[in-house]
Amino acid sequence: MSLFESYEEEIKVSFKQFEQIAAGFPKLLPEQKQPELDKLENLLSTIEGNLSSLNLESNRTGKSTQQYFTQFYAAKRTYQQFRDKYQDEKNYADLIPSQYHDFNTTGSQTQRDRVVRGNKTLENGIQMIRMANDQVREDKKTAESTLEQLATQKERLIGFEKKFDSIDGYLDKAKKTIGQMSRRAMANKFIMAGIIFILLIAIGLIIWLKFVRTGGSNNNSSGSIDHSSSIETTTTTTTPSPTPSTTTTTTTTSTGSTSPI
Repeated sequence: MSLFESYEEEIKVSFKQFEQIAAGFPKLLPEQKQPELDKLENLLSTIEGNLSSLNLESNRTGKSTQQYFTQFYAAKRTYQQFRDKYQDEKNYADLIPSQYHDFNTTGSQTQRDRVVRGNKTLENGIQMIRMANDQVREDKKTAESTLEQLATQKERLIGFEKKFDSIDGYLDKAKKTIGQMSRRAMANKFIMAGIIFILLIAIGLIIWLKFVRTGGSNNNSSGSIDHSSSIETTTTTTTPSPTPSTTTTTTTTSTGSTSPI
Protein backbone atom coordinates (compact mmCIF):
# COMPACT_ATOMS: atom_id res chain seq x y z
CA MET A 1 0.00 0.00 0.00
CA SER A 2 1.35 3.37 -0.99
CA LEU A 3 1.51 6.36 1.33
CA PHE A 4 -1.35 8.04 -0.54
CA GLU A 5 -3.59 4.99 -0.07
CA SER A 6 -2.78 4.76 3.65
CA TYR A 7 -3.83 8.40 4.21
CA GLU A 8 -6.91 7.77 2.12
CA GLU A 9 -7.89 4.76 4.24
CA GLU A 10 -7.49 6.71 7.51
CA ILE A 11 -9.68 9.52 6.15
CA LYS A 12 -12.42 7.05 5.17
CA VAL A 13 -12.40 5.47 8.64
CA SER A 14 -12.62 8.91 10.31
CA PHE A 15 -15.57 9.91 8.09
CA LYS A 16 -17.35 6.66 8.97
CA GLN A 17 -16.94 7.30 12.71
CA PHE A 18 -18.14 10.87 12.24
CA GLU A 19 -21.30 9.71 10.45
CA GLN A 20 -22.05 7.16 13.19
CA ILE A 21 -21.82 9.78 15.95
CA ALA A 22 -23.78 12.36 13.92
CA ALA A 23 -26.61 9.86 13.28
CA GLY A 24 -27.24 9.33 17.02
CA PHE A 25 -26.50 12.87 18.21
CA PRO A 26 -30.10 14.27 18.06
CA LYS A 27 -31.33 11.46 20.33
CA LEU A 28 -28.84 12.21 23.12
CA LEU A 29 -29.68 13.94 26.38
CA PRO A 30 -28.38 17.49 26.85
CA GLU A 31 -25.71 16.38 29.31
CA GLN A 32 -24.49 13.73 26.84
CA LYS A 33 -24.09 16.05 23.85
CA GLN A 34 -20.96 17.93 24.93
CA PRO A 35 -18.68 14.83 25.00
CA GLU A 36 -19.99 13.76 21.61
CA LEU A 37 -19.34 17.23 20.21
CA ASP A 38 -15.78 16.96 21.48
CA LYS A 39 -15.41 13.61 19.70
CA LEU A 40 -16.72 15.13 16.47
CA GLU A 41 -14.29 18.02 16.78
CA ASN A 42 -11.36 15.66 17.33
CA LEU A 43 -12.38 13.62 14.29
CA LEU A 44 -12.53 16.76 12.17
CA SER A 45 -9.05 17.77 13.33
CA THR A 46 -7.72 14.31 12.47
CA ILE A 47 -9.37 14.41 9.04
CA GLU A 48 -7.97 17.87 8.35
CA GLY A 49 -4.42 16.75 9.20
CA ASN A 50 -4.72 13.65 7.02
CA LEU A 51 -6.12 15.76 4.18
CA SER A 52 -3.07 18.03 4.33
CA SER A 53 -0.76 15.02 4.06
CA LEU A 54 -2.94 13.51 1.33
CA ASN A 55 -2.82 16.77 -0.60
CA LEU A 56 0.98 16.75 -0.52
CA GLU A 57 1.02 13.17 -1.82
CA SER A 58 -1.48 14.07 -4.54
CA ASN A 59 0.95 16.69 -5.86
CA ARG A 60 3.48 13.92 -6.36
CA THR A 61 1.15 11.22 -7.67
CA GLY A 62 -1.31 13.46 -9.57
CA LYS A 63 -4.41 11.87 -7.98
CA SER A 64 -7.44 14.05 -7.20
CA THR A 65 -8.54 14.78 -3.60
CA GLN A 66 -11.48 17.06 -4.36
CA GLN A 67 -14.14 14.59 -3.14
CA TYR A 68 -12.54 14.32 0.31
CA PHE A 69 -12.38 18.09 0.71
CA THR A 70 -16.06 18.38 -0.26
CA GLN A 71 -17.00 15.69 2.28
CA PHE A 72 -14.88 17.43 4.91
CA TYR A 73 -16.65 20.76 4.40
CA ALA A 74 -20.06 19.04 4.66
CA ALA A 75 -18.98 17.36 7.91
CA LYS A 76 -17.86 20.71 9.31
CA ARG A 77 -21.23 22.23 8.49
CA THR A 78 -23.01 19.35 10.26
CA TYR A 79 -20.79 19.75 13.30
CA GLN A 80 -21.44 23.50 13.41
CA GLN A 81 -25.20 22.94 13.25
CA PHE A 82 -25.05 20.49 16.16
CA ARG A 83 -22.94 22.89 18.21
CA ASP A 84 -25.22 25.86 17.48
CA LYS A 85 -28.31 23.91 18.45
CA TYR A 86 -26.68 22.64 21.61
CA GLN A 87 -25.56 26.17 22.53
CA ASP A 88 -29.08 27.52 21.99
CA GLU A 89 -30.54 24.86 24.25
CA LYS A 90 -27.89 25.52 26.88
CA ASN A 91 -28.50 29.27 26.78
CA TYR A 92 -32.22 28.74 27.10
CA ALA A 93 -31.75 26.47 30.11
CA ASP A 94 -29.39 29.01 31.74
CA LEU A 95 -31.80 31.93 31.26
CA ILE A 96 -34.90 30.10 32.52
CA PRO A 97 -34.31 28.08 35.69
CA SER A 98 -36.46 25.07 36.33
CA GLN A 99 -38.45 26.72 39.14
CA TYR A 100 -39.86 29.27 36.64
CA HIS A 101 -41.59 26.58 34.63
CA ASP A 102 -44.33 26.20 37.22
CA PHE A 103 -45.26 29.89 37.45
CA ASN A 104 -48.90 29.12 36.53
CA THR A 105 -49.34 27.12 39.73
CA THR A 106 -47.67 29.60 42.07
CA GLY A 107 -49.63 32.63 40.88
CA SER A 108 -46.74 34.91 41.66
CA GLN A 109 -46.89 38.06 39.53
CA THR A 110 -43.27 38.79 40.19
CA GLN A 111 -42.15 35.47 38.86
CA ARG A 112 -44.38 35.87 35.79
CA ASP A 113 -42.81 39.26 35.09
CA ARG A 114 -39.35 37.81 35.43
CA VAL A 115 -40.22 34.99 33.10
CA VAL A 116 -41.64 37.37 30.52
CA ARG A 117 -38.57 39.56 30.64
CA GLY A 118 -36.37 36.50 30.48
CA ASN A 119 -38.26 35.19 27.47
CA LYS A 120 -37.91 38.49 25.65
CA THR A 121 -34.23 38.61 26.41
CA LEU A 122 -33.87 35.02 25.31
CA GLU A 123 -35.75 35.65 22.06
CA ASN A 124 -33.60 38.69 21.32
CA GLY A 125 -30.47 36.72 22.06
CA ILE A 126 -31.60 33.80 19.91
CA GLN A 127 -32.45 36.15 17.08
CA MET A 128 -29.02 37.76 17.28
CA ILE A 129 -27.37 34.34 17.38
CA ARG A 130 -29.35 33.21 14.36
CA MET A 131 -28.34 36.32 12.46
CA ALA A 132 -24.73 35.74 13.43
CA ASN A 133 -24.98 32.10 12.38
CA ASP A 134 -26.49 33.10 9.04
CA GLN A 135 -23.65 35.52 8.47
CA VAL A 136 -21.11 32.88 9.44
CA ARG A 137 -22.71 30.39 7.06
CA GLU A 138 -22.57 32.90 4.23
CA ASP A 139 -18.93 33.56 5.01
CA LYS A 140 -18.25 29.83 5.09
CA LYS A 141 -19.96 29.33 1.74
CA THR A 142 -17.82 32.09 0.27
CA ALA A 143 -14.71 30.53 1.79
CA GLU A 144 -15.63 27.07 0.50
CA SER A 145 -16.25 28.44 -2.97
CA THR A 146 -12.89 30.17 -2.84
CA LEU A 147 -11.20 26.97 -1.69
CA GLU A 148 -12.82 25.00 -4.51
CA GLN A 149 -11.61 27.55 -7.03
CA LEU A 150 -8.14 27.39 -5.51
CA ALA A 151 -8.20 23.60 -5.74
CA THR A 152 -9.17 23.84 -9.42
CA GLN A 153 -6.41 26.35 -10.07
CA LYS A 154 -4.01 24.11 -8.19
CA GLU A 155 -4.82 21.20 -10.51
CA ARG A 156 -4.28 23.49 -13.48
CA LEU A 157 -0.93 24.59 -12.09
CA ILE A 158 0.05 20.96 -11.62
CA GLY A 159 -0.81 20.37 -15.28
CA PHE A 160 1.28 23.40 -16.23
CA GLU A 161 4.14 22.06 -14.14
CA LYS A 162 4.03 18.75 -16.02
CA LYS A 163 4.01 20.62 -19.32
CA PHE A 164 7.00 22.67 -18.16
CA ASP A 165 8.82 19.45 -17.27
CA SER A 166 8.24 18.13 -20.79
CA ILE A 167 9.38 21.47 -22.22
CA ASP A 168 12.55 21.25 -20.11
CA GLY A 169 13.16 17.79 -21.58
CA TYR A 170 12.77 19.16 -25.09
CA LEU A 171 15.13 22.03 -24.25
CA ASP A 172 17.74 19.58 -22.98
CA LYS A 173 17.47 17.61 -26.23
CA ALA A 174 17.75 20.86 -28.20
CA LYS A 175 20.87 21.83 -26.23
CA LYS A 176 22.45 18.46 -27.00
CA THR A 177 21.55 18.80 -30.69
CA ILE A 178 22.98 22.34 -30.83
CA GLY A 179 26.16 21.11 -29.16
CA GLN A 180 26.52 18.35 -31.74
CA MET A 181 25.91 20.83 -34.56
CA SER A 182 28.51 23.20 -33.08
CA ARG A 183 31.08 20.40 -32.89
CA ARG A 184 30.31 19.37 -36.46
CA ALA A 185 30.60 23.00 -37.63
CA MET A 186 33.96 23.32 -35.86
CA ALA A 187 35.16 20.07 -37.46
CA ASN A 188 34.02 21.33 -40.86
CA LYS A 189 35.96 24.56 -40.29
CA PHE A 190 39.12 22.60 -39.50
CA ILE A 191 38.59 20.45 -42.57
CA MET A 192 38.08 23.51 -44.79
CA ALA A 193 41.17 25.18 -43.31
CA GLY A 194 43.19 22.00 -44.01
CA ILE A 195 41.93 21.88 -47.59
CA ILE A 196 42.78 25.57 -48.13
CA PHE A 197 46.26 25.02 -46.67
CA ILE A 198 46.86 22.03 -48.95
CA LEU A 199 45.65 24.04 -51.98
CA LEU A 200 47.97 26.91 -51.09
CA ILE A 201 50.90 24.51 -50.83
CA ALA A 202 49.98 22.95 -54.18
CA ILE A 203 49.67 26.37 -55.85
CA GLY A 204 53.04 27.45 -54.43
CA LEU A 205 54.63 24.20 -55.58
CA ILE A 206 53.23 24.66 -59.08
CA ILE A 207 54.51 28.25 -59.25
CA TRP A 208 57.93 27.16 -57.98
CA LEU A 209 58.19 24.38 -60.55
CA LYS A 210 57.15 26.78 -63.31
CA PHE A 211 59.87 29.29 -62.38
CA VAL A 212 62.50 26.51 -62.14
CA ARG A 213 61.70 25.20 -65.62
CA THR A 214 61.68 28.69 -67.13
CA GLY A 215 65.10 29.46 -65.59
CA GLY A 216 66.64 26.20 -66.93
CA SER A 217 65.35 26.86 -70.46
CA ASN A 218 66.86 30.35 -70.46
CA ASN A 219 70.25 28.99 -69.33
CA ASN A 220 70.25 26.34 -72.08
CA SER A 221 69.39 28.94 -74.74
CA SER A 222 72.19 31.30 -73.70
CA GLY A 223 74.72 28.43 -73.75
CA SER A 224 73.74 27.54 -77.31
CA ILE A 225 74.18 31.12 -78.51
CA ASP A 226 77.58 31.41 -76.87
CA HIS A 227 78.70 28.16 -78.46
CA SER A 228 77.51 29.14 -81.94
CA SER A 229 79.10 32.58 -81.81
CA SER A 230 82.50 31.30 -80.85
CA ILE A 231 85.14 31.67 -83.57
CA GLU A 232 87.66 28.98 -84.11
CA THR A 233 90.85 30.10 -85.74
CA THR A 234 93.45 27.71 -86.90
CA THR A 235 96.79 29.04 -88.04
CA THR A 236 99.26 26.94 -89.95
CA THR A 237 102.73 28.19 -89.70
CA THR A 238 105.14 27.98 -92.54
CA THR A 239 107.25 24.94 -92.84
CA PRO A 240 110.41 24.87 -94.71
CA SER A 241 110.30 22.84 -97.89
CA PRO A 242 113.17 21.28 -99.72
CA THR A 243 113.18 24.09 -102.14
CA PRO A 244 114.63 27.03 -100.35
CA SER A 245 113.50 29.54 -102.89
CA THR A 246 109.87 28.85 -102.39
CA THR A 247 108.03 29.48 -99.13
CA THR A 248 104.33 28.66 -98.91
CA THR A 249 102.25 30.19 -96.20
CA THR A 250 98.69 28.98 -95.75
CA THR A 251 96.29 30.67 -93.40
CA THR A 252 92.94 29.09 -92.76
CA THR A 253 90.25 30.93 -91.00
CA SER A 254 87.17 28.93 -90.03
CA THR A 255 84.01 30.39 -88.77
CA GLY A 256 82.02 27.94 -86.70
CA SER A 257 78.43 27.36 -87.67
CA THR A 258 75.54 27.02 -85.30
CA SER A 259 75.06 23.42 -84.43
CA PRO A 260 71.72 22.19 -83.26
CA ILE A 261 71.43 20.94 -79.63
